[in-house]
Amino acid sequence: MRIVLLRHGETAYNAADRFQGQADVPLNETGIRQAQEVARSLTPDNWGSVYSSSLSRAAQTAAYAAGRLDVPHLRLDGLRERHLGTLDGLDRTEFAHLHPGALRSLVAAPGYAPPGGESGHAARARFCAALREIAEAGRRGTSRPVLVVTHGGVLNLLARALGGGADAPDGMVGNGRALCLATAWTADGRPRVALRQWDVAPHECEHPPPPFRPLTFVGLDELSADALTTKEVTPT
Repeated sequence: MRIVLLRHGETAYNAADRFQGQADVPLNETGIRQAQEVARSLTPDNWGSVYSSSLSRAAQTAAYAAGRLDVPHLRLDGLRERHLGTLDGLDRTEFAHLHPGALRSLVAAPGYAPPGGESGHAARARFCAALREIAEAGRRGTSRPVLVVTHGGVLNLLARALGGGADAPDGMVGNGRALCLATAWTADGRPRVALRQWDVAPHECEHPPPPFRPLTFVGLDELSADALTTKEVTPT
């Protein structure tokens, strides 16, 4: 089974280059068009189900795909974007100018939590726990790919943790673009994933080319360890 992780369509915050985090900002006109184009590009009968973050921008994007594919659409809170606390809504360029050290920590130090928000470790652990739930449900059902509509920040955290199997991403996956995970299982039934494709059109994951290098699988249990969950949240 493959898990295709799609970043939602554009919002007004994306267009204005503002931190978004868990602010519940809906799709703008461009984002709606992107979501519709993604849905039209997908082939019915090739997909098993559609999941999404419960934030409206992801749920809206997923609804178009689920309608096109005529499959269930399930929302999971664990797929939400990283909680950025007091950064939500701030202009990224202005913040980078005023707080360059904090921005570097936000991007490159997974243990850092902005005021009132989650550390990268905590967000990744929450996200990977949701992916494990999805992988286990997929294993019990069809072997067809599963579409998961989520957010750029958590996708970057996951891609950096996985490494191998695909070139490390230089920037955030684009709105309406996707990454593809291959799945495997240990002898005792634990799910493992590997990064197969990065920043591609989601329909390209329906029949992906052979990997150009051996895939490196990492256990979702390792990425969703209890020690890396909500303990790393900085109070407001």
